[in-house]
Amino acid sequence: MTNATRYDWAHAAPSDALMRSTWITWAVIASLVATACLTLIAGLLLSRRARRKPFNLYLAFLTVPDALFSGMCAMTCSMSAAAGRYYSSAMCEWQSWYVMFGFTANMWMNLVVARHLHDMLRTLQAGRRYDPPTCCRVCVEATVVYTYASVLSSLTLLPEKMPWSPPIREDAIGGVACVPVEYSLVSTLFFWLIFVPLMIGIPIVYIGWVCHDVHKYGMLPSSGRSRFLALYFLRLVFVFVGMWLPVVILIFGVAMKNYWLSFVGGTWSHLQGFVSVGVSLTKPDVKRAVLSFVTCRSCSEDDDMRQRQSNDITTDRMDHSMARRSSGGESLRIVRLTSSSLQGSQVQDDKQDDDDGKRQCEEMYQDHEHDVHEDPVQIFDEGRQQSEERFHDNEIDMRDPINTFE
Repeated sequence: MTNATRYDWAHAAPSDALMRSTWITWAVIASLVATACLTLIAGLLLSRRARRKPFNLYLAFLTVPDALFSGMCAMTCSMSAAAGRYYSSAMCEWQSWYVMFGFTANMWMNLVVARHLHDMLRTLQAGRRYDPPTCCRVCVEATVVYTYASVLSSLTLLPEKMPWSPPIREDAIGGVACVPVEYSLVSTLFFWLIFVPLMIGIPIVYIGWVCHDVHKYGMLPSSGRSRFLALYFLRLVFVFVGMWLPVVILIFGVAMKNYWLSFVGGTWSHLQGFVSVGVSLTKPDVKRAVLSFVTCRSCSEDDDMRQRQSNDITTDRMDHSMARRSSGGESLRIVRLTSSSLQGSQVQDDKQDDDDGKRQCEEMYQDHEHDVHEDPVQIFDEGRQQSEERFHDNEIDMRDPINTFE
């Protein structure tokens, strides 16, 4: 094949034994990476404390494409290794789709995270309050990114004879993995000038500009939780770009004439997900959530949190009831409200429970009666002071976005 073009080299395959060894190696690596990704996602979503933080949701949505890419590759590689050849043309189309989806979705989710980090640093530098994205907004943005990645990955599935069909199609590079490939000069121009920029080019340029802008204007705080969060996600971005960019160059650029470069590129693409999971675990609350999931403590922690919240509500209602009692409120209404929070049922529907609740409340009221008669205004002032302190704490949380996430 001395006169073969670069398009012909893309179809050249090694021996069957070498391809089978490649599939087995990739299946093992991809299975381990998929397990790590799914463990991280499950730990984040099953922990109420972790999943209520918007940036942890971004982390979960960043990991989903890696989990899909590695999990599907483990299945397709195992099927091809068992068959001793590439399994089928239908699987080639499917593999091309999920590979491109993983590339595109992960890169564009990194763009979304970089944009929010840039907004946060710029807002804090200006001395203004930063309002973090809501969990609903995070889900909407992830849905938009996933939809865009799905549409872009489906371009190779359009029939070639269809009007306005893009000049791109899927094929097995080196006979082992199907991805979109070039097949003519027009296809090459479309691939590198339109398809690649839409897939990873625009996110890489934007992320590079964000890093330059942050460095140029000194937006990164010298200390504090804002600096920690920014550096944490910037490390994830650098890991992704630093590992995916060589994959694109190796697989689509220089690996056409060298099978081993294709093997290295495919292996490197899976290791990216594993490294990203490792970096993700450097965030303390993420690490706690994953460890709780692995050790089956997630449910008990959620139960403890619900119990603490219930106790806080009961205490707040008790303080409020006593304050109203000391200022001349209706005793019967206080008794019913307090007994309702203590017994957890509708007092007016059950006379026996109502009597028990009244008796408990009267005993508690007698314990505080001396203080109430001594200075009823003081108790009311203490309740107001506690409310002001809670409001002040919430205000601090809104001003410091990291307190909301850590």
